[in-house]
Amino acid sequence: MKIYYQDAAVTLYHGDCREILARLESDAVDAVVADPPYNVGKDYGVHDDNMAPGEYRSWLTAVLALCARVSRDGVVFFPGTRNVLEVPIVLASTPLRFVRMLGWHKKEYAGDKWTGDPAMCWEPIIWASVLPAHAYYNRIYGMAGRDFLVVPSTHGDPFAAVHPCPKPGSVMSWLIGLFVPEGGTVLDPTAGTGTTLWAAKESRRRAIGIEIEERYCEIAAKRCAQEVLSL
Repeated sequence: MKIYYQDAAVTLYHGDCREILARLESDAVDAVVADPPYNVGKDYGVHDDNMAPGEYRSWLTAVLALCARVSRDGVVFFPGTRNVLEVPIVLASTPLRFVRMLGWHKKEYAGDKWTGDPAMCWEPIIWASVLPAHAYYNRIYGMAGRDFLVVPSTHGDPFAAVHPCPKPGSVMSWLIGLFVPEGGTVLDPTAGTGTTLWAAKESRRRAIGIEIEERYCEIAAKRCAQEVLSL
């Protein structure tokens, strides 16, 4: 396995997540927070985001099954609105059980994304677990402890210029706060520009990231290197 970047809090691997996940130890992390490509034809470089439906389903199933092996408990992932109805089929072929659906709302006031239907303004998030019952979460009061997050705006995200689908840092921070114990370790198998890694580090947690596209690894490494936290 090729370590692309490492510090006291973050380890970033460059390569195919299926190959690297298979080589990580079982139960290596407390939880997985993943934002895999949705297979909608975006340009992710090395990764093919325009697979045949069956091929994509097999790819996502393989990734989630490997994440389940590595995680001690939760696997939280974004399926995209296009794939949300496929989730029960995908999870049925993994050790994961569905726990709950969460979501986040893009509260845009202008420039909404129109696709021929009502403007898209929210995205589903799936919370699954390898445990038969009582999946772990942090009991948090107030807005951060709810199953739906409202983000004021995603316009002006600097990483949107270099990545097809960057998630706001506030969304990843919210999920890490809910599902990763304090001082624990989170894994992101499709790390992109490193938002999950950055959010984990900011919250004084550890993170393992995997990214197949080297130009995204470079960006993620620079973000994580800005400040090395003492844990």
